[in-house]
Amino acid sequence: MLKLKEIPKKQRAALGQGLDALLPADGLFDEKVSERDIKQLAIDSLIPNPDQPRRMFVEESLADLSQSIKEKGVIQPIIVRPAGIDKYEIVAGERRWRAAHMAGFREVPAIVRALSDSEALEIALIENIQREDLNPLDTAEAYDTLIKKFSYTHELLAQKIGKDRTSITNHLRLLRLPDPIKQEVRQEKLSMGHARTLLAVEHVPTQLSLSKKILKRKLSVRELERIVQNYKEKNQNQDEKPSSVSQDPLCKALEMKLARHFSTRVRIRKNGSGAGKLELHFHSEEELHRLLEAIGCSEDFC
Repeated sequence: MLKLKEIPKKQRAALGQGLDALLPADGLFDEKVSERDIKQLAIDSLIPNPDQPRRMFVEESLADLSQSIKEKGVIQPIIVRPAGIDKYEIVAGERRWRAAHMAGFREVPAIVRALSDSEALEIALIENIQREDLNPLDTAEAYDTLIKKFSYTHELLAQKIGKDRTSITNHLRLLRLPDPIKQEVRQEKLSMGHARTLLAVEHVPTQLSLSKKILKRKLSVRELERIVQNYKEKNQNQDEKPSSVSQDPLCKALEMKLARHFSTRVRIRKNGSGAGKLELHFHSEEELHRLLEAIGCSEDFC
């Protein structure tokens, strides 16, 4: 169970409206929970939460936890909610439940609370995030579930879980990756840094090819960034062959006007047929968010 007394004061403050606002009068996350609130429930009466943020349970890690439980028992009670006659859905603590089952336990200590779907999912997400070992893709999918099920904005979600909005947006961008790369991130074969760099390449076959190179050559994020940058420069040079920066005085004047409006470098490129592209340059995630807001795009696009 996640108790506020186990969270450093600085981190607890960062949670903002997260845990405190979630169940302000329930006492679920404070030290007032007494032994009378803890019940011994049969392991077979507990069922996993279908919205559990953690998708991967590493056998080696479970085995280590199982051994610890054999020696010391389940120290932190599992949080559950009623799910039918003599059945309970696990809200937080599925790893402990699995490890206890592996250790041969027939019962586990649990705290039963009547929680809504929203509260249960929020608690499961927060409990996993605070443990810091939830992989980036599981975190991204949990964020996505909260946003879609409960209509949270990125800003509101950031406030609830004590995270920066940019961090939430960066995690959600991982969901754009092709499934094979998502699986590699989930299995921690690729880091979030690798995944974010691959997102800079819009061509899926190239993303897949690069992911294989990362694993084969054990490329660092910095090495991958150089490869991606070379790839983009090569493609950009090819794209610019049939077109060039317009020397039309009207286009140059429009570039200057747009540059002043957006406070960034603007380029208009046209070919002989009059087709082309409008480029807005940015140098950081923050500047990209600013430009998106300036043109009226939702943060969901970034």
